[in-house]
Amino acid sequence: MLRPASFKLVSVVALIVLLTFVVMNAENTPAIKYDKSAEVKVKGTIDDVITAPDSTVHITLKSDKGSLDVVIGPEKFLKAMEVSYSKGDAVEILGSKVVVDGNAIMVAREVTRNGEVLCARDPRGEPVWVGWIK
Repeated sequence: MLRPASFKLVSVVALIVLLTFVVMNAENTPAIKYDKSAEVKVKGTIDDVITAPDSTVHITLKSDKGSLDVVIGPEKFLKAMEVSYSKGDAVEILGSKVVVDGNAIMVAREVTRNGEVLCARDPRGEPVWVGWIK
């Protein structure tokens, strides 16, 4: 049987573990919000594919309007969907143009290549991988 002092210690340790879990999950939550009102389609050619330090896959899309950084989603998500992109791929992106840290980027909802569509976000712009990609 736990004594009151032991119970307090166990409660404090459990609270610390819970707060650590909450903070770690908050850090893994995407900071970029999808803006449905800023949704557009852009066609172009992939100039570069980059996996950021947070394991998020970005492509640099070259279109007739210039280059654009496009955020696709977590590397694990793309692997689970058995999708990869390469320099030179012609794609059409349906996504939301947003500004992050003063830089214009696009958050992809759908990526179409050769008639195949990767749905990275639902129609509201919510990531489809939340809850199943660890």
